[in-house]
Amino acid sequence: MRRFAALALLAGASIGVSPGARADPAEKPAPAAVVSAPGAVGDAPAPPPSVDEPAITVPGKEGDYLRAMHARIHWRWATLFIGGVAAAKPPTDPLNNPALSAEVLFTMRWDGSPAEVTLSRSSGVKAFDAAAIAAVRGDVPYGVPPLSVFGDDGVGHFRWVFARDRRLCSEAEIRRREDPLEEALPRLFIQGRYKEALLRVSRYMEAGDANAMSVFARSWLARPFSNRVADVNAAAALARVGDRRQIERLRPGLKSPETVVVAARGLAALKVDLCAALEPALKAREPASTELAMTALREGGAVPAGGACLRTLSELAADETAPKAMRGTALRTYALLDPEGSHRQVVLALTDKVAELRAAAALAAGKPGGGRGALYRLEPLLKDPSPEVRAATAAAIVRACGDISFEYLNPLFKSNDNRPFVAMAPALGEMSSPASADLLARLLKRDANDVDDAVTRALAVRKDDKAKAIFKPLAAEAKRSPHSSNDLRLFLYANAPLEEVLPLAKDPYLGILVYKSMLRAKRHKEAADWLVERFDRLPPEVLGDALGAWLANPPTSVVAK
Repeated sequence: MRRFAALALLAGASIGVSPGARADPAEKPAPAAVVSAPGAVGDAPAPPPSVDEPAITVPGKEGDYLRAMHARIHWRWATLFIGGVAAAKPPTDPLNNPALSAEVLFTMRWDGSPAEVTLSRSSGVKAFDAAAIAAVRGDVPYGVPPLSVFGDDGVGHFRWVFARDRRLCSEAEIRRREDPLEEALPRLFIQGRYKEALLRVSRYMEAGDANAMSVFARSWLARPFSNRVADVNAAAALARVGDRRQIERLRPGLKSPETVVVAARGLAALKVDLCAALEPALKAREPASTELAMTALREGGAVPAGGACLRTLSELAADETAPKAMRGTALRTYALLDPEGSHRQVVLALTDKVAELRAAAALAAGKPGGGRGALYRLEPLLKDPSPEVRAATAAAIVRACGDISFEYLNPLFKSNDNRPFVAMAPALGEMSSPASADLLARLLKRDANDVDDAVTRALAVRKDDKAKAIFKPLAAEAKRSPHSSNDLRLFLYANAPLEEVLPLAKDPYLGILVYKSMLRAKRHKEAADWLVERFDRLPPEVLGDALGAWLANPPTSVVAK
């Protein structure tokens, strides 16, 4: 005899369940054509609900699962037990006391079978309690629960109340057993359950936990990535918010052209002395590693006064046996890191026979406010036979001398070489005079993509009305044109107001700007929704950028929609 029938008989033969009655509707043969849907509970048709019993109103997949469970439990409880008691017992019988209720806590395995079933609150009537437990246990498993039901212990936890009044068995809930996010997320990541982890975070945010996404971001970025670019990007994102544990993770990134810039900036954010760290690579004079070391030093910014790497850079620039390109890069790096200490060497290099040194010296000599003295010193290099020197000089002379240099640039317009114009555009972007805006407009007449791109970027950062008037139609065309590079469009939209970028939310390349704009606008809930929706489709380096942006712009509060 089935479990429920046995319990019913133990509760008293007169409760209204005949010994031959079936204990569970699942025992009834189902028509051959009926196929249970995945996740459905049982294979029997649900009994008609009580007209008085409240509905289970839990939303989403969890609510669907509770309602499917209820269809099976309702038959056992309301039809078999309550219906039988009402028919067989007088109103004065203890089982017919409308105040009776019992609470059952139980767990569910992955296959839908109940595991631990516990009477957590007794009704005071043993037969009533036994029937409540039997209604949960049943005789066949429930359907497979949705993933979101399971707790961190690998089972689903449920609470169900069985009442003698109109509530019957409608009071049910899922009780999640979850470790704190800081403990649970690393384990979920190891198991590859990234989306599940993010959905949990989203649920926590809905409940008002403003810190949940920050915990997720730190945990996700802290794990090791097999892709070295993604790993360095993740470490740098944590470094920018002060996580010194990332120092050793970032150091290897200095040895790769793909990661050197990000790694150097991340280490600089943690105030790591790159001068000391990179001195051995500079001394080795191995071209590839030396070039990377110099790139890292330039990106890392300031170095301690008197740092050994400064002396090594100076010696390398002066070494006539070293490769010319390496010497030029060394002088440029030295001048950037130590303008005062490198001054004499820079002046001498302006007339050096090595073009790479002349170009580096010209760039170093182009300090803002140089005036006519800098103009007269640099102007001869505008006629230099080396196009690299002419380009460097054009940039330096504009930066150092401003409007008074423009007439000296006229000979450059007679050449088809656009490198000087591309080089000078950033310096023109730092100015605000009408004459400099006119010069940018003149550069656009070159009708060259590289010049147009450089001019557009220069105009974008200017605040004067004349530059804005030139920029507006130029930017609008660049945003519309299918020929514009993604990098240019990314630049143009980078600081646009949220209302302008919102239509780009689904753009695979520019959507990240919408997310960042939401963060700046303190609309963190919308930003989190954007991230959850696209998480599976974003490459690791973009995810690292997105989560790093979250840590850099944390919410003060999260308001659920």
